[in-house]
Amino acid sequence: MGKARSPAPTPRGGQMKKKKIDSKPKCLDDQEIPYRLREIMKSREELKKPKTKKKKKLVNKETPDVPDSNIPVPKFRRRKGEAAASYMRRMERETQHVWYLTKNQLQREPEKEEVVQKKSQKKKEFQQKKMDKIRKQKEEKKAEMLEKELFKDSVKFGDFALQPPTLTAKPKKSKDKAGQRQLLLTSLFSSGSKASTPKTTYSSLARQRIVQEERERVVKAYRDIKKQKQQQKLLTDSKLVMDKLKKPA
Repeated sequence: MGKARSPAPTPRGGQMKKKKIDSKPKCLDDQEIPYRLREIMKSREELKKPKTKKKKKLVNKETPDVPDSNIPVPKFRRRKGEAAASYMRRMERETQHVWYLTKNQLQREPEKEEVVQKKSQKKKEFQQKKMDKIRKQKEEKKAEMLEKELFKDSVKFGDFALQPPTLTAKPKKSKDKAGQRQLLLTSLFSSGSKASTPKTTYSSLARQRIVQEERERVVKAYRDIKKQKQQQKLLTDSKLVMDKLKKPA
């Protein structure tokens, strides 16, 4: 049988202590800044003063330290108070060191170095051309914006125009002036034979009928006259033929 658990001990007074929320400050004269406000102020200060991140130098551990291509040539000179044996040992050490450096030196390839230099030079020229092109485009864009601003009229509220604007400047591409071209119509008008344009008049139905009948009568009379002329011509031709036949050759 398990032992019965004893009830949890209650604090003195038999009441749990409640957390103080929204309680009045301890000192009424000095009120503490709220936590949220402190965080906002801190973030604003950080934005004003951005931290500069230092770039770490990447060190390749796999490749060992390569000695310099230009090996310094040692200059042997006996120091003051140096013994002959120590001087010889020092010279031996330095010569051995130079020999080690020359032995472990990388093989030089001046042809490849020249190619790399040429490539880098071409790359620099290409970058320079690109930058010049971008600069030129920016200048052209700036000039266009200035031109637009110059030709832009600032119209105030309530302003209105009484007449359209008059063009004072002549267009650059136009060679012939107005009225100087030798047109066909201008030659006809200049000769003096000005054709009078008939005015369109709207007449009644009775008037239109009379005009139509008059037109038909005129056309019929013209046809009759033409027919008579043709008949007379035929008669004269036949008479001439008969006269020629009667007369002996």
